[in-house]
Amino acid sequence: MTNYQLWTGTYTQGEPRDGIYRLGFDGKNLSVLESWGGLTDPSYLQPVGDKVYAVEELSEGGSIIELSPGKREYRRWTLPGSGYCHVTALGNLLYASGYSGGCLAGFDLGTERLCEFIEHEGRGTDQKRQERAHIHSARPTPDGVGLFVADLGLDKLFQYRVGPGGRLAPHEGQPFVRVAPGQGPRHFAYHPSGRFLYLVTEMGQTLRTYCYDSGSSALEFLNEYPLYETAPAPGDTAADVQLDPAGRFIYASVRGSDRIFRYKVTADPGTLEPAGSFSSGGKYPRSISISPDGRYLAAANQLSGKVAVFELGPGIPAGGAAKLQIPGAVCVKWAGKE
Repeated sequence: MTNYQLWTGTYTQGEPRDGIYRLGFDGKNLSVLESWGGLTDPSYLQPVGDKVYAVEELSEGGSIIELSPGKREYRRWTLPGSGYCHVTALGNLLYASGYSGGCLAGFDLGTERLCEFIEHEGRGTDQKRQERAHIHSARPTPDGVGLFVADLGLDKLFQYRVGPGGRLAPHEGQPFVRVAPGQGPRHFAYHPSGRFLYLVTEMGQTLRTYCYDSGSSALEFLNEYPLYETAPAPGDTAADVQLDPAGRFIYASVRGSDRIFRYKVTADPGTLEPAGSFSSGGKYPRSISISPDGRYLAAANQLSGKVAVFELGPGIPAGGAAKLQIPGAVCVKWAGKE
């Protein structure tokens, strides 16, 4: 029997309490292996080697947490800015995205010091959701020379070059690409080949495909696909996007309809074919994650407080999902196999 591990981050209602959980999954059942307390709203985490890094989503200030399996102690570093909701790694560097602060903080794990801090300025067309910049996520470019940064408030996917010491500079040829006004770019993922990028827009409820040119590090928009059945429902919002390791299918979560939409990647990875949708196994799915072997998809359902795991295959998963109650679950990540 294969045993898997997952990590889950939660909203703790602004109070310090158990906020990060390491889960076990044996192919049928989920269980809590250990948890970490004294954390306030650790809403996103990222496994890196034998460590896990998380951000606390605070209204004032912020922090990065480093923890390890089997160790109750953890380290915390304070960040300027606020509303950190995402963290990504590039070698020995961490970059944390601040939603409410419209900021991006770079942290050098070698020196344990802040190496960069950027605040975007401006606003979008949606007066309620885009009253200012809202950086929602960042990821290294496929070739590792830069960083793409999704700003929901400005309707732009920015690109920065990573320089010495982790400092960032706008890409000289293409500092950003725009989405349609009011769409709100949120999260994105890459094809295993590194030649294609797939971007979810939160309010637009769309999945956009781009070709990435490693020579110029530029993006070319290709196509856009709906994340709804017939028409976008008012109040529904798209959240996360993930590809299976083989790059055969793309999955995206939508809150409100509480469904996971699936698209098949064709021989031309910039072109997708609809492949149905299925229930997220709870209410308000935020983060989704696919196991390293591509067999399972996990979803963190925030409002119902459920982590659900589905077995993937050629057909749409139907029932039989393993579920575990984790209050406020908003992020889930597979950490490989034991």
